[in-house]
Amino acid sequence: MNKILQETARNLLVQSRVEVIIGYEEGYDAFHTRPVFISNEKDVDRLVINKYCTNNLAVYLPIHKKLKIGIVAKGCDVASIRELIKEHQIPDENVVVIDVVCEEATERVDEKCAGCDGRGTKAIVAGDKAAEKKEKFEKLSAKKKEAFWNKEFARCIRCYACRQVCPVCYCPDCFVNRTMPKYLNEAVSIERNKLFSMIRMMHVFGRCTDCRACDNACPVGIPLHLLTKKIAMDALELFGYVSGQEQEHPFSTFKKDELLW
Repeated sequence: MNKILQETARNLLVQSRVEVIIGYEEGYDAFHTRPVFISNEKDVDRLVINKYCTNNLAVYLPIHKKLKIGIVAKGCDVASIRELIKEHQIPDENVVVIDVVCEEATERVDEKCAGCDGRGTKAIVAGDKAAEKKEKFEKLSAKKKEAFWNKEFARCIRCYACRQVCPVCYCPDCFVNRTMPKYLNEAVSIERNKLFSMIRMMHVFGRCTDCRACDNACPVGIPLHLLTKKIAMDALELFGYVSGQEQEHPFSTFKKDELLW
């Protein structure tokens, strides 16, 4: 697989179809990888693809949207790329997707990858273990839910890693950085931590592909997937919308028979 990937990347660069390849290379050992940017065909042998390639590389596309980019994309990444194109954050003609089968989905099927065929062609929103966990959580009383999230967000250090790795958190002026009005101060507290996450989740509703990049990046292990799974399933239930697929965004369309509050 690595040889095919490397040869594909080499051809794209040699033929000048792209200016840079965004992919993965081996990290500090064979069990870790890291993102890599390659602009010289002589360096493509650094590219690897394996079950340790967990970063969602789509996060780099809006930053470098003026370049012609070849991007190594797993199913989660492909879904995020579709959303970015639909939202006009990257020009479709500037992106060449090097579609790869995600070994994490095909070899180590866990609750994160259940329902995915490794290419992002199957919706990961219902009928899997994560959905069952979310539904079980939804049956808890409001008091128990509050106690759960208070305990989780008491550990939050407000590092914003979840925001930084999210492909659809691309706003150059994030609400947390604004001073007029100032939504959040620098003090870390349970209430402020919850406020940040709740507002961020509202902003990515209908756009989050449940790729779990935020979950993986959290240094204190807050189960953010309970929130991303909820908004994905709410988008499906309320609007019949699956983020990352070839559908019009629910906020850009209106149907007379849609559920109204």
